[in-house]
Amino acid sequence: MLRSFAALALTLALLCPALEAGAQGGDRSVLLVARPGMNDPNFREAVVLVTEGEGGQHVGVIINRPTQRSLASILPGERFSRFVEPVFFGGPVALHGLIAVFRAQETYEGTVALLPGLWLALDAATLDALLRKPPASIRFYVGYAGWASGQLSVEIGRGDWYVLKADPDLPFTRDTAGLWSHLVQVARSVSARAGPPPGRAADAMARTRLMHALGPGFRAGARLLEAELP
Repeated sequence: MLRSFAALALTLALLCPALEAGAQGGDRSVLLVARPGMNDPNFREAVVLVTEGEGGQHVGVIINRPTQRSLASILPGERFSRFVEPVFFGGPVALHGLIAVFRAQETYEGTVALLPGLWLALDAATLDALLRKPPASIRFYVGYAGWASGQLSVEIGRGDWYVLKADPDLPFTRDTAGLWSHLVQVARSVSARAGPPPGRAADAMARTRLMHALGPGFRAGARLLEAELP
């Protein structure tokens, strides 16, 4: 299993070299909600917690795709018997590896700050330590979601995603069956309260406004959306 962890860590290091350095404050994270009709089956009705690195790359996990297996059912030994909650499908990248989202006040090496006190564990040694002494809130994923620099902005610009303020509690939601539909309604409510004019022009204006806010990074976009949410 540690071999899989090491392979995953190497893949992430090659794809997102600036993530660990650039996400220390956890203020580059947002929640992506797939719009109805998403063409990519990997992200159809997906809710993704995602963060941005200094180089413009993005990495995150799908938080509403539980599998039918737990670590206890997959891995033998007493060490894993406590992990009875489902492992989640985190995304289509590095499906042979294991990563984790967890809460902790202290900083761990080999992690990315998603939000204050919320971390994404990528490093093999860190994952091994978390398995030996798990925090109170931890969820394991197979695979992750990743975007090269500029790729996610294109997807948002063409209307693939709603973008909402990230919530540190959502990754630990026990029943995720209705999470996507609920957040679609939240996103539509935010758009309705913004009061844009009707028609295609409104969609273009909304996307232009969002793209302008997200231009230098997700920080500006997160502040914009935070102001619109209750």
